[in-house]
Amino acid sequence: MEEYGSKMQYPKLCKGVLENEPGWKTDAIAMQGLGLVNPENVQKFYNKLHSYLASTGVDGVKVDAQCILETLGAGLGGRVELTTQYHQALDTSVARNFPDNGCISCMSHNPESLYCSKQTVIVRASDDFYPRDPVSHTIHIAAVAYNSVFLGDIMLTDWDMFHSLHPTAEYHGSARAISGGPVYVSDAPRQHNFDLLKKLVLPDGSILRARLSGRPTKDRMFSDPSSDGVTLLKIWNINKHTGALGVYNCQGNIRGSDVYLISEVVLDSNWNGIVAMYSYQSRNLVTLQYHVAIPVSLKVLKHEIFTISPIKVLAPGFSFAPLGLIDMFNAGGAIEELKYEVKAGTRVSEAGEENLSTWVVAIISMHVKGCGRFGAYSSTKPRKCTMGLSPVEFEYDSVCGLLTLNLHEMPSEDQKVHIVEIEL
Repeated sequence: MEEYGSKMQYPKLCKGVLENEPGWKTDAIAMQGLGLVNPENVQKFYNKLHSYLASTGVDGVKVDAQCILETLGAGLGGRVELTTQYHQALDTSVARNFPDNGCISCMSHNPESLYCSKQTVIVRASDDFYPRDPVSHTIHIAAVAYNSVFLGDIMLTDWDMFHSLHPTAEYHGSARAISGGPVYVSDAPRQHNFDLLKKLVLPDGSILRARLSGRPTKDRMFSDPSSDGVTLLKIWNINKHTGALGVYNCQGNIRGSDVYLISEVVLDSNWNGIVAMYSYQSRNLVTLQYHVAIPVSLKVLKHEIFTISPIKVLAPGFSFAPLGLIDMFNAGGAIEELKYEVKAGTRVSEAGEENLSTWVVAIISMHVKGCGRFGAYSSTKPRKCTMGLSPVEFEYDSVCGLLTLNLHEMPSEDQKVHIVEIEL
């Protein structure tokens, strides 16, 4: 380490930190110190380390314990100057050695770490996933959601890994699906639940990622659903054409308007506020005004994911709303593009009365990522459904309006999406 000018540094913590974390007084770092690379040489250090890792096939790193720099700035220009130098070096090395920007910042909620990071975009939003601590799981989901209110406007939030083969695997997995961040597991070799993983990951390894960082609904901003025993934790996110609403624990009401930006995905300036709401666990589809409340009651460590899609009225008696790949947690993330086309003619009866509906033809065209069971709400049974140029079989439930069809395979590599058309 001589070439990096490293020396032993001892953390200096303020009185407030020591009062809240008295364990720091006897922590190994506080007692024995730690080696700190001279900030003038840290870029060379990172590049040598990362270039070696990249040469062995590693495609990214997690840089942990970043906030320790906050305690080591004495004699080096202070915490902000030290953190700035380290982050500039880290960003330069990551850009050079990991082309996909493969870096996760961790233990980095101190402001100078957040504000100094220019290249790295992913930040751990939580404490760790504790597989053997049964009381930690509710707190974990609540913490990442509330932390994302702030962090999500600065960086892409990472809600941590989890185990796919675990009593709370679905609970954690569904939250990761609507987190808007990366999805990864820390399973032991051969200890995998592939049925669960298929609800998160497509066969090509990609995920149906929502557009934002998941965060609590407005009416939960000042509640504590992890401990008050009465509040339903509701987490919302938005896709290109649908909203996602995850609910966890206890009881309460949900509304389509819980997805705060739902109106932004509406393709109709005259939208009447009616949405289709599909529940992942119960497989129920309902239509209602987006301000209308639905009661929900869940047991401890149980969850539900709702896909919320604005309904487009195409003509009298004809309305439609896409849901997406309904066997995946974030179903609506599969819909990349959505277009409506209405063609109308007029047939006049012998009595001179117009019968517009006889000639109305509405064509809904969608670009759909992935494969699996595709679902949508339709007020009437379609005339036909096609994928590409080929007709596909479909099922239609006239009671609730659920339309389903199967996309059996992934799109071809050159096409990337399925072109699905529904004719009403």
